[in-house]
Amino acid sequence: MIKVLKFGGTSVGSAGNMKKVAEIIRHEGATITVLSAMSGTTDALVRIVSLAAQGNTKEAENILNSLHEKYATCIAELLTDKRAEAETLLEQMERRIRQEIVLFKEYISERLIISQGELLTSALFTLYLQECNDRTQLLHAPDFMRKDAEGKVDTVLLQQALKDKIQKTGTFYVTQGFICTDHEGNRDNLGRGGSDYSAALIGAAIGADEVQIWTDIDGMHNNDPRFVENTYPIHRMSFDEAAELAYFGAKILHPATIQPCKDQGIAVLLKNTMDPQAEGTRISDAEDDSHDFHAVAAKDGITVIRIYSTRMLMAYGFLRKVFEVFEQHRTPIDMITTSEVAVSLTIDSDCHLDEIVAELKSLGKIEIERDNTIVCLVGCLDHNRQGLAASIMEGVCGVPLKMISYGASHRSIAMLVETRYKRAILQNLNDTLFSNHSETQTDNYA
Repeated sequence: MIKVLKFGGTSVGSAGNMKKVAEIIRHEGATITVLSAMSGTTDALVRIVSLAAQGNTKEAENILNSLHEKYATCIAELLTDKRAEAETLLEQMERRIRQEIVLFKEYISERLIISQGELLTSALFTLYLQECNDRTQLLHAPDFMRKDAEGKVDTVLLQQALKDKIQKTGTFYVTQGFICTDHEGNRDNLGRGGSDYSAALIGAAIGADEVQIWTDIDGMHNNDPRFVENTYPIHRMSFDEAAELAYFGAKILHPATIQPCKDQGIAVLLKNTMDPQAEGTRISDAEDDSHDFHAVAAKDGITVIRIYSTRMLMAYGFLRKVFEVFEQHRTPIDMITTSEVAVSLTIDSDCHLDEIVAELKSLGKIEIERDNTIVCLVGCLDHNRQGLAASIMEGVCGVPLKMISYGASHRSIAMLVETRYKRAILQNLNDTLFSNHSETQTDNYA
């Protein structure tokens, strides 16, 4: 069985955790292992970039020294025979970052600096496997993970490059998530959480049977355990449900991860590095109709734009003009509702809000509302099923709703609330819709 395993920053956040990861990939027989940077590294590197842009090299050096201590400790606890080689790699990383701080060129330096965490972490892990006499080869992701001029990963190049590289059976291939190369040959990345996406693209490229995403939680939960009591992991989920939950705030999975695997029919497993015996969540084509309601997720940072115009009345082409404005500024719309004289829509990025509003003013009166949250409920929401809407409304009782989106599919319903009501609505839905559900775990890890 061909497996791609991805491990997040916490999973490789210490020497002890790296040793756990090694045990897991041996047990699973991983073909390719995709690694994030050690936890806290990317945040530190982003801070260094910010300080370098400000010319504050002294504080940037302090943060770099802290990173040195973090990795030096890991090396000392992880390696023996290959310790000197690892220490040399650490010195090379620091030297490269210092050079970029001094020369600082906004685009190039930022991405070069931020990429160092994945490069060093994957190199240290590879040295550990080699020291343990595991046949291991380190792959340099920017060599095969490349974006085209539109910012999309060139999947044809990826497939061909990996076909040429993945040739030895019985070898553990290790590479970096998140980082890539842009169409001009500069270092780039796939954005926050992009290691999941890297693993999915690699899995699709090599025709994997499974893509496993290993984190520090027992799979996808029915609700957000950071805000809600009495949540439980969901053991089976469809691609569509997982995509909805990931897009609308489920932090365990990057939103773009699902599509490459869905296209190729590759199952995605969400597993817990700290508790490999836990069953986790399996995402596949199979749909679970045993419950009406499966899970809830919430997405913060939502801005509402309301357009009031009497020109909409009995008119056609109005929505096309609205959508063209957002397309021009490459800003996706999450939710939309319409009436004869108004359009309400939401966006999760206000980077181009001023320009968007300036253009929309030619269409009517504009109102802006910030600090909102979209709550997305997924399940088997059959349009012909009586009583579902009543059950949902009972779950949101006491929380003012600004917008509702239902009917686009039979798998989800989205509700917009002010962010201050987020915790209340998540807990209410959990208590009302999931209190009688139970999920049993089975031990499938021998």
